Amino acid sequence: MHYLAITYDICEHNHFVEEMNEYRLEPRVEIKQQLMNLAKKDVAPLIKVYQSITSDFKEVTLYQEYTFKEYECGCYSIKV
Repeated sequence: MHYLAITYDICEHNHFVEEMNEYRLEPRVEIKQQLMNLAKKDVAPLIKVYQSITSDFKEVTLYQEYTFKEYECGCYSIKV
């Protein structure tokens, strides 16, 4: 099985979700550890992981979504 991770920036206050980067996951490294590193690198509160039987990722299915609260947008707490 092959895995592709896509990082997302989210701002619930401004109602947007923006796809940031795509990464192929290393099969010999624990997925959770790779995702923690990617979330930190991109400051991404959400990562969606897709799986594919083939390495070309022509047919993918959503494997799992991971959230990282420490990278959530904090703009709702800013007072104007």
